[in-house]
Amino acid sequence: MMRNTRGVDRKILLMIAYRNLVSKKLRTALTLFGIAIGIGSIYFLLSFGLGLQNIVTNEVIGNQSIKTIDVTTPNSRIIKLDDITNQRVGDIAEVTTLGKAYFYPGSFRLSNSESDAIVYGIDEGYEQLTYLDVIEGVLPTQAGDIKNPIIINIAALESIGLSSNPSAVLGQTLSIQVPLEKVSDNLEALKQEFTVAGIISSGGGPEVFVLSNVFRELGVDAATQLKVGVKDVASIEMVRSQIESFGLETQSPADTVEEINTIFRYFNFMLLGFGGIGMIIAVLGMFNTLTISLLERTKEIGLMVSLGARSIDMRLLFVFEAVLLSLFGAVLGIVGATVLSALVNWLLNLLAGTRGVDGTFWLFSYPWWLFVGAILFMLFVGFVVVWLPARRAEKINPIDALRRE
Repeated sequence: MMRNTRGVDRKILLMIAYRNLVSKKLRTALTLFGIAIGIGSIYFLLSFGLGLQNIVTNEVIGNQSIKTIDVTTPNSRIIKLDDITNQRVGDIAEVTTLGKAYFYPGSFRLSNSESDAIVYGIDEGYEQLTYLDVIEGVLPTQAGDIKNPIIINIAALESIGLSSNPSAVLGQTLSIQVPLEKVSDNLEALKQEFTVAGIISSGGGPEVFVLSNVFRELGVDAATQLKVGVKDVASIEMVRSQIESFGLETQSPADTVEEINTIFRYFNFMLLGFGGIGMIIAVLGMFNTLTISLLERTKEIGLMVSLGARSIDMRLLFVFEAVLLSLFGAVLGIVGATVLSALVNWLLNLLAGTRGVDGTFWLFSYPWWLFVGAILFMLFVGFVVVWLPARRAEKINPIDALRRE
């Protein structure tokens, strides 16, 4: 009599594994609950860490493009950001946009009120690369027929008590004074009147912005700062290296993003450690379920082997059970964690609203790779846990198994 070498069809083994789990409803339910708690706690904590990371990054970086580089000079008397330097920087292949800014401490006068402020002179390139949140009016380069346009931020209006009705300031005359003679003996102080063309919310202190030509016409030939736009994030380091080879200094929002990512990388590992406590419980529960299932079905396994099933089929039978438990448990855990995080986020927004916080926020983040990673991780855990029971099932002697009561 020839021995069956094909063994049991995989679909039949999968159906047997499924029916065995369904037949032990309470045990399976408790095992699934333990797995859901384990993987769900990891998913919940990591989504919280990633969401918090996004909030911090957006708060620090704001609407700045990380594909920009700020360029300054370590010593303006030795290396100047003049037209020659600007040309050298602009000629770098990966540079797409170059903006210049002149900024000096000064003062402004509006509606018979006066206050100190930083006076900026910016060109169109700098305006494109810098996020200026316009709440009323337009930016200087978009002012059209407005003579000597200037924009002012809310902090500057607050310093003179006019922030309650910003739109009323539009079109008014604003005079500024900048003591440029302190910058160079060859320069005269900037004393000029402008027309308020826009109001912005950007900036922590009082700031006003005019066109860069205002400083150029007074003989200021070197910018205070350059802002460089590059093709992509991958080009930032190469462009920075070339710019720094000119003796200049560079900074980029990408530096801040990297620092934030480094901090939260350790933070997320810590959260993963806390979630691992629940995972230990899930592992023990799954191992217990599979081991008991093996002990209860020893005679059944012996009968199947004697009827032509192969030893490897018995191993696969338990692997399928582990896969089913891992997959269903992971899905339940992820769904539960998502629902719980939505509830927590809703309650926090509700609490923030009662404390006078405007707007809403989302404290959790669910990137696709977190979902896929959670599923694959749980399947990997299932394969590890089932190894010993599956190995024992594979080595069961059918004769000894059938002798058992």
